[in-house]
Amino acid sequence: MLKTINKITETINIFKNINRFASKKIKIVFYSEGKTYLKYSYLLVEFLSKIYPNQILYVSSDKEDRFENPNIKNLYVGEKFLLQYFFFKIKAQYLFMTTTDLGNNILKKTKNVEKYIYYFHAPVSTTKVYTSKAFDNYDVIFCNGDYQVHEIRKREDLKNLKKKQLFKSGYFYFDYLKRNLNLKNNNSEILVAPSWNYNEKNFINENFEEIIEVLLRKNYNVRFRPHPEHIKRSGIFLNRIKEKFKLRNFVFDLNIENIKSMEQAQCLVTDSSGIAIEFTLILKKPVLYFKSLKKIHNEEIKDYDDLFNLEDAVEKKFGYKFEHGDIEKIDQLINNAIKKFSKNNIAKVDEFLNKNFYNVNNTVHFFEKNIYKNFF
Repeated sequence: MLKTINKITETINIFKNINRFASKKIKIVFYSEGKTYLKYSYLLVEFLSKIYPNQILYVSSDKEDRFENPNIKNLYVGEKFLLQYFFFKIKAQYLFMTTTDLGNNILKKTKNVEKYIYYFHAPVSTTKVYTSKAFDNYDVIFCNGDYQVHEIRKREDLKNLKKKQLFKSGYFYFDYLKRNLNLKNNNSEILVAPSWNYNEKNFINENFEEIIEVLLRKNYNVRFRPHPEHIKRSGIFLNRIKEKFKLRNFVFDLNIENIKSMEQAQCLVTDSSGIAIEFTLILKKPVLYFKSLKKIHNEEIKDYDDLFNLEDAVEKKFGYKFEHGDIEKIDQLINNAIKKFSKNNIAKVDEFLNKNFYNVNNTVHFFEKNIYKNFF
């Protein structure tokens, strides 16, 4: 009974808070799905808060997701109906999001917001792991590199869509990573970080349980980092993993930051997670890709066969693939990958990074000089 009363009280308070903030137009609103997404907006929010103190509202569906800055207002809105109500009521000049499919689900556009702006929380192409309509309804998109500009423009041409404003910002999270990484940390672990995939049972390739078992038997220290979508959709499998390996050299990592997990890893084992790109290009360490069902969430992907796909290019150029029959010799694969990567690829990584991403090490400065002054 008390739990129900508390829930009702919380819901009423959320309604009141939404209505309070919706009573007048706000300059800038950032919406976050949860605390794991704060790091993707951090540099942008930090910069804009200095220009527009007390004019930025950071909104989240997660109680623990807050921006600890006196110049920024925070609002917890919950999920489902409450979130839908917030999007219906809020008045803003600019609404920033990393949530795809605006207008295609419960999050609808209204005339109360002048510009809906998308910025990326992954350095991947737009044509493969996202739905076909994922970006159609945004007014502005901050693009990581030419590959995304070409993909979005082709989509607009194919579907006769209104042209969006595309800014060549670069990937803000790369610069956030570089600011916070300590590459002198001891590389004593193997990081296992599978992707989430609609095509897999329980949205995760359950062969990773066997991979972890073999790694532990080969005396590796293993850190398992599930994707945030696994936490939502794959609870039974995750609980089994956690209980099965808890007394061994195993860390079940739910930290909102992935920096420590990458710093301490000598090698990453994944299938198609975006973390592989960050691990390769920023930390300059090798990735083993386990052959799995392809992560394709775009039913119209064949329309883009002629375009460069970023994640496929990174895997092909720098990755090391293995199949189920190779799991028992994973120690040999790891050792070979470390030796080959160190010898052959490190000099090529920066060249690839600078060729395919805008404003590496310079995203916020570029935003200030070329976007903020001409757009805000």
